[in-house]
Amino acid sequence: MRVAAQSLPAIQLTDDAPYQRIATQTGWYVDTSARLTLSDVANPSFQGRFRPARHEMGAYGLTDAAVWVQGSIRYTGTDKVYLLIEFANIDSITLYYYDKEVLKTVQSGSLTPLAAKPINIPGFLFEIPVAAAEPQTFWLRIRTGNALIVPLTLATSGGLPQSMAGMYIIALLYAGVVLALFFYNLSLYGWIRDPSYLYYLGYLFFLAVFIFLYCCGFHVYLGQTLSTFINQYAGIGSVSVGYIFMIRFAISFLKGEQYAPRLTKALRILGWLLWIPLICCALGWRHALIRQQELVSLAVPVAFIWMAITAYRRHYKPAIYFIIAWALLLSSIVLFAITNMGFLPYGGWTFDILPIGSAMEVILLSLALGYGYSSMKNEQKALLEKTVNERTKELQDALGQLKESNQAKDKLLNIIAHDIRSPLNNLSGYLELAEKKVVAAGQIQQFIQVLRRNISHISRSMNNLLNWSLTQKNHIETNIAKVPLSPMTRQILDTYRFSAEHKGVHLKKNMPEELFVQADSHQLELILRNLLDNAIKFTPEGGVVTIGCRPRAEQVVIYVADTGAGMLQEEANKLLQKNSFHSAGTIVPEKGTGLGLQLCREFVASNGGVLQVRSNPGEGTEFFFSLPGSVEI
Repeated sequence: MRVAAQSLPAIQLTDDAPYQRIATQTGWYVDTSARLTLSDVANPSFQGRFRPARHEMGAYGLTDAAVWVQGSIRYTGTDKVYLLIEFANIDSITLYYYDKEVLKTVQSGSLTPLAAKPINIPGFLFEIPVAAAEPQTFWLRIRTGNALIVPLTLATSGGLPQSMAGMYIIALLYAGVVLALFFYNLSLYGWIRDPSYLYYLGYLFFLAVFIFLYCCGFHVYLGQTLSTFINQYAGIGSVSVGYIFMIRFAISFLKGEQYAPRLTKALRILGWLLWIPLICCALGWRHALIRQQELVSLAVPVAFIWMAITAYRRHYKPAIYFIIAWALLLSSIVLFAITNMGFLPYGGWTFDILPIGSAMEVILLSLALGYGYSSMKNEQKALLEKTVNERTKELQDALGQLKESNQAKDKLLNIIAHDIRSPLNNLSGYLELAEKKVVAAGQIQQFIQVLRRNISHISRSMNNLLNWSLTQKNHIETNIAKVPLSPMTRQILDTYRFSAEHKGVHLKKNMPEELFVQADSHQLELILRNLLDNAIKFTPEGGVVTIGCRPRAEQVVIYVADTGAGMLQEEANKLLQKNSFHSAGTIVPEKGTGLGLQLCREFVASNGGVLQVRSNPGEGTEFFFSLPGSVEI
């Protein structure tokens, strides 16, 4: 027996308008008990409870209720008429209609085997026979464990392709963008091996699972088992996995440890909390899972934008792409959410919000990766250029020092060869005369003095050469200790007193007996010996050589001064230049190697002082340096 027809006006379908959305032209009723039958809702007394949908689609969010839809179709053409539900994630759909007074019941839904569907598309398609004589009435009972969204379209066989094209065009464009970006960035990862690309690819993959396979319903082309798994579990669960990858990507790409350490720590904690929705997914708690994902989808983008702004403020320019990308996706998520809540009209465009927002986001993130890589290459190039310049300068400095050192050593060897060869030749000559017994008795004393001076000169030269070579190899250690200066000075003066008196030079000591300095005693003695020897050498007969000190606060200035010919200050300064074996022999007939002054300069430096010289032509010369010390009473 045919039940009573509902009183809503019939939907007019024509060949000129072969398809149309019909939600607002049908009646809707939410059965919260989910126990009503067709007999209950088709009863004339029940008809007043049906209300038209407010928007182009029926959207009821998460509910355990059953939604009933009833409508009436009028079509006078010859094509077949189809009822299309353009959403693939509805667990159970039952269609009721009469065909020649016989009630027909058609079962479908995501839990129905794919083989039972007349056409396998991302949605559900029902053929409804319509007679030209009178309108055809139909009822739908719909129930699901996902968010309940019911986009209803009525189409003839001629209008069906146009209707499906409208369904697929955005989804297919999105799939093309995702595939292109995935393989492009996969190739870059294989080349660059930057983990940021790997995290981005993981996010891209699971985002595509959610948008393309789950939301757009293309999981139906993957076979029964995989299609059911995505619909019931993996589809909505992929959001959590995608965000886990995205958190790693954000921290890696935005250099979270460097620019936002606290927010990085918070995001890592959130990454661990995202396993909770996955547990709910595994247990089949879809309502709890979806609620958690809604909160996560609002909180995580805000955190990413915050981190990107922080990085950008600290002059990390690639973060600007990150800010724009997540701002766009967050806007699309918020717009989709408030539409689901009923604050905005629910239309065909609603399904396009997430794919469009997501496509723009992944494109911008890919650009961010490219910009980041370009910035990294520029930084590496600049760093490489800086390193090359530094190494080149170091090499040039080393080559210059080596050149100077070689020149100094060559000059030193020439000077030493001349300085030692002459006394040795003199010794050889005098010994030959002595062997031939041609030296007169009155000349023996003079002969002995000449031999002594030559041997003394050779000895000093050899000692200086040995000490200088050791300093160049860093084989001499400086052992600082408390040294009484006056006894050391007295001993040195006694050693040189004979040679000074023989030349007619008076030696003078000017320092208190209670003076102590902090120095290496052996090196200090060598310094004073060389300075005193040079002063005697360059002081003419009747001159005075003074060794003394000038105590200061916690310092003692030690000096050796002579009343010799002196020299220009510029000439005097050359004596103390590094590796300069300059001699003052141009001023007086005496000559030296300059090696002794080089030793003095290096030993003074080893003891914490600086050897200096003060001189003027006709006023003599003073060498002086300071050491830590004091006069103790």
